[in-house]
Amino acid sequence: MGAKRGRGRNEDGGVRAELILGYLPHRIKQLGFSQYNIRYRDFLVAAETTKELSAYNELYFIVDSPQDLKVESDYGIYDTTGEYVSENTHQHRGAVKITNPTDTARKIEFIQVIIIK
Repeated sequence: MGAKRGRGRNEDGGVRAELILGYLPHRIKQLGFSQYNIRYRDFLVAAETTKELSAYNELYFIVDSPQDLKVESDYGIYDTTGEYVSENTHQHRGAVKITNPTDTARKIEFIQVIIIK
């Protein structure tokens, strides 16, 4: 039997892009903005490396459920490396670090929201 699936989640428990896109107008308004652009981002993180993103006027939403990666930002932590995290954060902003502690490259997909005003 597959993994239990909640509303807006994939079979592996990851967040679907449709849920993120539906949530965006509300979230942007909560932050006090009204205009934004959206980009799909697909990163390959090399083995045993950390990729750093500067996202101070942006939001990064993790799509699906990337395995064996750790994402840290001003908004929280998303960790599927086996370390205990009480709650995985799928939304990131500020200084974003994507760490791949494994010996093979790993892929992670984001919806990037660039805040205009």
